[in-house]
Amino acid sequence: MDRQTLGQYGEKIAQTYLENRGYTFIQANFHAQGGEIDLIMKSPQDEWTFIEVKTRRSNHFGSPKDAITNQKIQRMLRAIEAFFQQQSLSEIPEFHLEAICLRMEQKKVFCEHLQNISPY
Repeated sequence: MDRQTLGQYGEKIAQTYLENRGYTFIQANFHAQGGEIDLIMKSPQDEWTFIEVKTRRSNHFGSPKDAITNQKIQRMLRAIEAFFQQQSLSEIPEFHLEAICLRMEQKKVFCEHLQNISPY
């Protein structure tokens, strides 16, 4: 499985994982202003939630969580601002940044859900 296919597979697993926990899917793979949001969802509390999905085959090159850097979060924040501008909202509503970190070993998937991530 190449990197792109692995990433798409991971995003589908993450979407299903979150939907099973009461999240509502809004959009996938939103690109803007040099950033990308893997999943845009509404939380069970009806709050905007922007999710980064990181999928790895192993921890050989670091854990999936290690790939969520401050720089990555800053790019996400720029894309979130662009998303809200496209929604024609007069102000940016409260939102959450989350990450789903997936590690696939043999035929098992290990999932870590990081809530309320921040660039600091």
